[in-house]
Amino acid sequence: MTQTTSRRSINRTMPQASRQASGLGVNTKLIAILLTTLTLLAPGNLPSANAAPVPAVSTSVAKAVAKFFGKEGVEEASEFLAKKGGRELVERVSSAAAREGGEEAVEQVALLTSKYGPEALAALDNAPSIAPLLSAVSELSETQAKSALARLAAGTTGKELAETVVKHGSSALRSELLHPGVGGMLVRVFGEEGAELATSLTSKQAIAMGRHADELAQLPITQRNGILSLMRNDAERMVGFMGRFVEANPGKTLFTAATTTVILAEPDRILGGEEIVFDADGNPIVVSKSGIAGRTLQAGGEAVAHASTNYLRPLFLTVLAFISVFATLWIALKLMHINRREKLKTAMLQEKTTKHLE
Repeated sequence: MTQTTSRRSINRTMPQASRQASGLGVNTKLIAILLTTLTLLAPGNLPSANAAPVPAVSTSVAKAVAKFFGKEGVEEASEFLAKKGGRELVERVSSAAAREGGEEAVEQVALLTSKYGPEALAALDNAPSIAPLLSAVSELSETQAKSALARLAAGTTGKELAETVVKHGSSALRSELLHPGVGGMLVRVFGEEGAELATSLTSKQAIAMGRHADELAQLPITQRNGILSLMRNDAERMVGFMGRFVEANPGKTLFTAATTTVILAEPDRILGGEEIVFDADGNPIVVSKSGIAGRTLQAGGEAVAHASTNYLRPLFLTVLAFISVFATLWIALKLMHINRREKLKTAMLQEKTTKHLE
């Protein structure tokens, strides 16, 4: 009786144990991934005595990596953590987060990693300081955050953008997302005014402004602010002027101190379509379109005068000399012919007279 009861008990227990084993089998690889990260707990891997919570923190971020890849991406997660320097990246970012913002910052890192994966870690690793970057990203929508992290993770340009974000906050990220490749630069060069400007420009206008950003950065603050004011108030006409200047003066710098002084002194004429040209001494001056036409005609007249003086006049004198020599020779030959004819006539007349006298 006892044996029968035991068998029944065993039979009832086995399906349950089988199901538990099956469940464990599904998560075995995930557990293995997490065990791999436990090497971070080794004393040699601890960043410092002051960062006691970092090992557990690193493990929580590693768990976030596993969560991002999911059950279907076990091998990818394992490869990232074990073969692609992922462990070092997790440790580095986790340590920096713990150092700057404690457990709360680490939880933010883990949350971003679980949503956006290793790209979030690479983006944070590019920042000179993680806490300001975490704060800036938290102000964005999920869609914006994903795009922003992708740009922040992009190597050297990502590092430059991260430095700008740390200094100027989320406005730098929003500007970069609005005008990829240019928006962040406008904020880096012009600060908050650049962020404000980025929101009012089209992408074409932002690119045109970006081409001259380094020139503008070299100007005194008063002149730089004056140009930014013109861009804010009438970007379309200002960008049109910049394009015309570059086309008419290839190789010349537009925003020098001298040229900018002329622009700020005559903004209505500049925005009204008049142009900047350079006089004989290289000084910039504003001229109207009719003035440009007059200068063109004058230049044309000077060119004609130059050609006349240096080419046509010598040619004319040469031809004139040739004609003079030819005419002189012709007259001389003509006179010789007349002289011979007259002598012949005289001889014949004398001969007739002599015969008549005889």
